[in-house]
Amino acid sequence: MTVAGRWNRVIERADRRQQAVPLVGFPLAVMRKYSDDRGGQFAALMSYYGFFSLFPLLFVLVTVLGIVLDNDAALQEDLVDSTLSSFPVIGEQVNASVRLPATGSWTVVVVATLVALYAGLAATDIAQEALNTVFGIPILERRSFFVRKARGLVTLIVFGAAIVASTALGSVVAWVGLGGIGTGVLSFAVTVCVNAGLVAALLAVVPHERPGWTEIRSGAVVGGVLWATLQLVGAVYVGKVVSKASATYGVFAVVIGLLSWLYLLGLTLLMSAEVAATMGGRFWPRALIRDRPTRADLAAADSVTAREALIPGSVRSVGSPAEEAIDLPGVDHAIRPESE
Repeated sequence: MTVAGRWNRVIERADRRQQAVPLVGFPLAVMRKYSDDRGGQFAALMSYYGFFSLFPLLFVLVTVLGIVLDNDAALQEDLVDSTLSSFPVIGEQVNASVRLPATGSWTVVVVATLVALYAGLAATDIAQEALNTVFGIPILERRSFFVRKARGLVTLIVFGAAIVASTALGSVVAWVGLGGIGTGVLSFAVTVCVNAGLVAALLAVVPHERPGWTEIRSGAVVGGVLWATLQLVGAVYVGKVVSKASATYGVFAVVIGLLSWLYLLGLTLLMSAEVAATMGGRFWPRALIRDRPTRADLAAADSVTAREALIPGSVRSVGSPAEEAIDLPGVDHAIRPESE
């Protein structure tokens, strides 16, 4: 047997094995669907728009806190610290430049809020487009401009509510005061729960058709663990790498680090959605050999075709009999449109 033949047998054996073992086949199916949905491009766009919307939103947060909580500087500081702790790449740098209690006028707040919303809603638009793609929502069934903007506002409100919840639960953990490893474990568990709740809310609000709660729950669990781990690893990464690189590259190291961090956040949300969509659509197990597709491969391909259709009734249902061909000049094969 030739080397190519032996290699093909190895691939075939590995393909059969991964399809038979869910713990292997399911993650591979999630990665295949992530590739089919152009997840890397969406994550990059989310990080790009998120970068330009982050600082205006932080400015609005600090200014609003300075006005609303004028008599409670401690609560202002807790809220700001909780918000910036989610961004270890810039958290320390921004926190060092923040002066609390903050002061400002409502005119400044209104102008800054409009700027922040303009930038923030651009990021939420990309998030909606990404999750609509992940969950296979047809282009013709997606919501109008004003509904998208309303959903974007709800998304920003969800983030704000998550900050408040994180601060409240963090205060409870500090009050319990187990000490040592116990406090660290409890803090990580609380972070996972808060992040899982945030991911669940995003999966329910951002797509234009809400997935089932079973799918949302599975995606939220994965997202909560990934996000909490990312926050933990991000803090170590900043301490070991970015802080040292800043001495050499200055502000460029912080910018690159922030863009990388936002990319990973977008990737976490997309992976959570892919887990939910793969489970909900039963898009697994997928084949490693493309010319030997499984039922899940065919279902995933049909989902992409239905999602990208631009003409009503142009996509046939799966398993329908072949339509009679229409003879058109210069066209070899055409499908007869479905009768209305």
